[in-house]
Amino acid sequence: MICQDINTNHYILTFGYGNRKDYYEFIQYLKSFDVKYVIDVRNSPRAWSRKWYGQEIEKLCESQDVKYISMPALGNTSGNSKWIPPSTSEAAQALEEVSQIIQSQTSLLLCAELQSARCHRTEVALKLQEITKLPVQHLE
Repeated sequence: MICQDINTNHYILTFGYGNRKDYYEFIQYLKSFDVKYVIDVRNSPRAWSRKWYGQEIEKLCESQDVKYISMPALGNTSGNSKWIPPSTSEAAQALEEVSQIIQSQTSLLLCAELQSARCHRTEVALKLQEITKLPVQHLE
């Protein structure tokens, strides 16, 4: 786990749960980076394990005093790391909404793929970076 002494309000954080069997690292990141919002950028907030379903993540976030937001408009329909949103116009609107949140509160983009280089959340984060001018920090 990488924990840096940074002011995370000046970063766009991303995290992929991959094949993790528990929430340990996820919770550690929420605490150490003082995350206030988890923004789920999966097209469908489901996973191979019910533990990572949107409803379960929402419960976990609430227990940590973190707000969970599902943003399927920022999901991916390509089946690989190239980001193709379900709707370009809805994605543009969602990017604007998320950029407002990110600029006001420490937020983390959540997706399934463990490695950010293999996940569309990297492209989503870069689009948000263009809007907010904030640097991206991938937590892996």
